[in-house]
Amino acid sequence: MEDFAAELAANGIDVVQQLNAQWYNEYVAAEGLQQLSPLPTYGRTTTTTLLLGNSRALWPVFLGWLSSQPEPENLKDPLDTFLKSSIVDVVARFCGTTAYDIHWPWESGERLVSMQRVATACGMCYHDGETQLSIHPRFGAWLAFRAVVVLDAPGLDCPPPERLGCLLSEREKAAAREAMAAALRASDEVNLCSQLHGVKGMERDVRLAWAALRDCVELGRDERYSDAQLTYHYTKEQAVLLQAMREHRARYAVATSLFASKASELASERGEGLLFKSSKRADT
Repeated sequence: MEDFAAELAANGIDVVQQLNAQWYNEYVAAEGLQQLSPLPTYGRTTTTTLLLGNSRALWPVFLGWLSSQPEPENLKDPLDTFLKSSIVDVVARFCGTTAYDIHWPWESGERLVSMQRVATACGMCYHDGETQLSIHPRFGAWLAFRAVVVLDAPGLDCPPPERLGCLLSEREKAAAREAMAAALRASDEVNLCSQLHGVKGMERDVRLAWAALRDCVELGRDERYSDAQLTYHYTKEQAVLLQAMREHRARYAVATSLFASKASELASERGEGLLFKSSKRADT
């Protein structure tokens, strides 16, 4: 599992939590969430399931991938393309001949999975029912869930962990309620779901309103997304993404140049030292 998590982290998917599918199924059933179908169990009493997500660590990895594409400006849904290809590749290699099923955030109907509730059921995050924020003990509100992977393999031989207690103070709750109300006013409530998860994304003023909701959480503020990552997360603006990519390329070029210069200096110093030693041996 450590090798699997390390490969995912190399692709910017740095949040990996193992659980049993049955924990989620029992949770949504107890909550009476009949609109949510249970996760597959492959007929097992415990079934290995993995919740995959990311912190701000995804952004530079994604920009590096985007920079390597021949025509990045012509890619449709580049972030989803990158995430899906990366996750499918790692999962396929990790599972080998073991059957598996990957659920994605954009799926609906019988394939719909509440990833926030998966995170709650396995004790990874606290879920605030009023604002629908999932709050992580380290990352706070600054993480995103990308996939739930169910494997045809035995799960953990233990009961589900205790759910996290509330991670919000009363002051934070009040601020979050106010920010939530402002975000809803700024949004087209009829099309809210498509605004949150659709290809087009949100208008900038709506994005700022929803970003303000996350900013109400004090925990994990050091893990806040960069302005470019945050803007693209909500708006899907291509201009924002391409500008971030160009800046990433420039930083990479500078870092590469500095590394090459330092390597050259070290090589020169070693060369001079070897020459001196050779001369000394010759004199002897």
